Amino acid sequence: MEITVAGQTWIFLMSVALGAALGVLYDVFRIVRIAVRTPPAVVLVEDLAFSIVCTTATFLFLIGADKGQLRMFLLIGEASGFALYYCTVGTLIIGAARGIIAVVKRICTFFWKLLVSPILRFLEKFGLLTGKIAKQLANCLKHPAENSNLPLKKHSGILYNLRNRLHRCGQRKKKEKQEHTGS
Repeated sequence: MEITVAGQTWIFLMSVALGAALGVLYDVFRIVRIAVRTPPAVVLVEDLAFSIVCTTATFLFLIGADKGQLRMFLLIGEASGFALYYCTVGTLIIGAARGIIAVVKRICTFFWKLLVSPILRFLEKFGLLTGKIAKQLANCLKHPAENSNLPLKKHSGILYNLRNRLHRCGQRKKKEKQEHTGS
């Protein structure tokens, strides 16, 4: 069964549209990479996922549009649609996304410094204070024998009238000695 020139043109334009749609998907990955710093391993996984999606989309397109026949002009149309989108609209979208992401990051940084940073500083100081208290408590608990011999009140002050009694008794003994020696 032959396909007409008009049919081939229509399928070619659909492949160009598919390439542009895949360009939009790639821009989604690019915007996420701009917004969030990703390590190289994550970038590799994202690129593999994008490749799998592109392969699946191309395969399903070839099955649906051209009954599974692989034609070079379809792959060229898909690549040219991706390249056209990437070099024109994609550049504008990425530029706008960079600006929007920069503004959002500035706003988030402002609110972070305004609201969260003071709380974190307070918690840090509170943590240092509780750490010092815990360290002193640990030192007290490490040496219970040394700390258990500390009286709550000085022994000489416990019986405040004991000194007066001893003082009076000492004066009586002196008088008695003086009387014994003098007589």
